[in-house]
Amino acid sequence: MKGPAARRAKGAEVWKPGFTDWAFCTVFSMVLSSVAAVFCVKTLLDPSDFGPQRPHAVRVRIEPTAPPLVEPVLVTAPVSTTTTWTSWTSTRTSDTQPFQAPQVARAPLHPDRRSLQPAKDANCQVEIPKLAAELAKGLRSPKDQAALDLAAEAWKRLLAGKIQVAYMRQRMCSRMKNWLETLTQISWMPQGRVRSVMVWPQAAYLHFGVTRVWSLGEYAQWADLCAALATLGLEVTLWPFQRKTYPTVRHYQSVQIVYTDYNGVHAGKGSNALPPPDKTWLLDTFGTDGTVVDNDFFGRVPPLTDYPLHRFLTLAPGYSSRNTFLGVAAVAGRSDNTSIASLPPRTWQCVLWSKVHPWLAESNGFPAYHANLLHEYTKHCKVIATVDAKDTYKTSQLIRTCCPEVEIRDVQSPQQFQSLLRSSAVYVGVGEPLIAPSCFEALSLGTHVVQPHFPEHRTLKNKPTTENWTSQHPFLEQVPEPFAFTVNPLDLEAVPKAEASEVSALRAFYAFGEYPGRDEFSTRGFLKRVAGTVEGTRTLEAADWDWERQRHPMQLPSRALGQLRTPEGDHS
Repeated sequence: MKGPAARRAKGAEVWKPGFTDWAFCTVFSMVLSSVAAVFCVKTLLDPSDFGPQRPHAVRVRIEPTAPPLVEPVLVTAPVSTTTTWTSWTSTRTSDTQPFQAPQVARAPLHPDRRSLQPAKDANCQVEIPKLAAELAKGLRSPKDQAALDLAAEAWKRLLAGKIQVAYMRQRMCSRMKNWLETLTQISWMPQGRVRSVMVWPQAAYLHFGVTRVWSLGEYAQWADLCAALATLGLEVTLWPFQRKTYPTVRHYQSVQIVYTDYNGVHAGKGSNALPPPDKTWLLDTFGTDGTVVDNDFFGRVPPLTDYPLHRFLTLAPGYSSRNTFLGVAAVAGRSDNTSIASLPPRTWQCVLWSKVHPWLAESNGFPAYHANLLHEYTKHCKVIATVDAKDTYKTSQLIRTCCPEVEIRDVQSPQQFQSLLRSSAVYVGVGEPLIAPSCFEALSLGTHVVQPHFPEHRTLKNKPTTENWTSQHPFLEQVPEPFAFTVNPLDLEAVPKAEASEVSALRAFYAFGEYPGRDEFSTRGFLKRVAGTVEGTRTLEAADWDWERQRHPMQLPSRALGQLRTPEGDHS
């Protein structure tokens, strides 16, 4: 007799696991399961889904630090009519223009940090009836009342739908009142023939995700588009992010207008259901000037040539003149109740432009002046970086290596970001990212913007345009000083200077965000432009391809050449 039976027969003690043994086995199993789960998730996340702009790197989790209390300065209530400022030397003129940041009386410390905490994702649908009733009191015609009624119902429907990106819902809710107020200030006749719209931000879904957004520029534009369409009284369907599940022909037939992007077109091509060219507009941040022909992704080849150049909506005005400028609604409306005395305290501090900064590393192939310029900023003001703590670029480490004195904050919500901008004096850029709309958010809140001029004009790689870029945001060069400064990043010794100037000229800027060119990025201007796309959605004609017909006619659909119209999707 052998084995356990023999031992029992001999009276041997049978081993029984104790508490320590059970605990060890349990912990070991949990660790093993966690490792397996992480491995599975990382395997499912195909790096190709994140696009060519996002380099593959190891994810590093950095715990955010709590923002410290700051001692604010009331910059709009000066002690005298003149005071001392800090200024940056511009590349636009030979004269130094004063940067308005008065050193004046100090306000008491904030008693708490509630304004810096993330705002809750409140269901702002419940506010719509009361808000609509208040606005209705000032209406003058039944037509205006009908437009407001349609807008209220469209907003209810939009917010009741599935909005996977929390930032988009937060942005829409925080500005809903301003959107509806803007509607009452313009003349808009509800379009009977256009009632339903599909919005499909496929590129943003793939590049930036829906649960954690490390880049907010594109989602800001998509959120504003949805808000504007609802304000115009249209039924907006925000197509959700679903892997390999795209709109079908049936979905397109159920709406009158489609707003999507390059990835939406390519996904439609792969699923044999292209967005119908006659009713589709494509959001394209940098513009598509039609000069880039041979490229598998964004070249002017079928099926992209089915969509004429004017159907591409850009973020910057005038840079691709053959496209249509859409922009973003960065500027809120001016409140008649706002006064200098009621403004929040403003601190002499600078906010760093962007949430990720791989360009601070010269070893990554970026110019050295990016890091040098940030270092120069820190000499003249406290710099705060609103870093995405989970980005794959190791931004926090790059900032600490470059400029350890920069304060890093985990600012995520629109309310947090606006609160930070409103309480700061300057929004500073180092050259990247290009044309993010946040600079106009800053201007709309009475915060000055500083950006570098490019020492060598850039032709962007892997973009569907051959236009030269002269600065971080070319349109900022048209905003005069002292509202926006475009500085020479290679002449750091000439950057800071001190001069005297009157503050009265900037009171409207500090109080209401008023500056030359403001309407380009205002809610009012954006709403009018979106209304223009709604009114301009029609059956395409040969004239819509006039420019391209002279350059590369072989790439165009038959109807662009004046031939008989072919069925949708025919690229002959």
